[in-house]
Amino acid sequence: MTPSGREHPASPPSVLRMREVRDRALFDLDDGPVTPSNRADLTATTRLLNVLLASLVVSSLQYEQHALAVRAPSARPLAELLFAGADRDRGDARLVATRIRQLGCAGDYDPQHLSARSRVAFRAFPDGDVVGIVTQNLVGARILVQTLQEAVRWIGDDDPTTRRLLERLLEAKETQADELSAPPAQQQAATARPGARPGT
Repeated sequence: MTPSGREHPASPPSVLRMREVRDRALFDLDDGPVTPSNRADLTATTRLLNVLLASLVVSSLQYEQHALAVRAPSARPLAELLFAGADRDRGDARLVATRIRQLGCAGDYDPQHLSARSRVAFRAFPDGDVVGIVTQNLVGARILVQTLQEAVRWIGDDDPTTRRLLERLLEAKETQADELSAPPAQQQAATARPGARPGT
């Protein structure tokens, strides 16, 4: 009997039975971290991760282009926010690609496939339309928030490592959306128009 008065089960769960765990670990050693206890559909999971990889790469390129398009001195903090978003999305894309490799596949960085797979549509603003830039990146961040939320629910408990990665990416993307919708970014978008003077 346990201290709470409940009886132990007749045998420990399989994860605690050393011989069985060892036998399962020896099965398909070439699979590396993917063991028989991973219940995820690996083909569907890697397809999903490649969609997220493409979306993050396209998002990072869009942030970068938009940061360079913001030229007004009063919008310098906005440009820095966009450059930071580009760096963060590039780093997150690398994490996704690493997980795809751990699952036995390869991340698809082929430029011919990125835009078709991405959930974020790339749009340039060569005229320095700061309002359009902020709106476009906010929409992109919100699209990725929704995509990541759905991905977390779809993964569920089948692949805890992938789920935790997606949850971290979701938190980061929610932070980006919050920064882009915050009053400082919106105020800069309203005042840092081409030809606008600082403080106007």
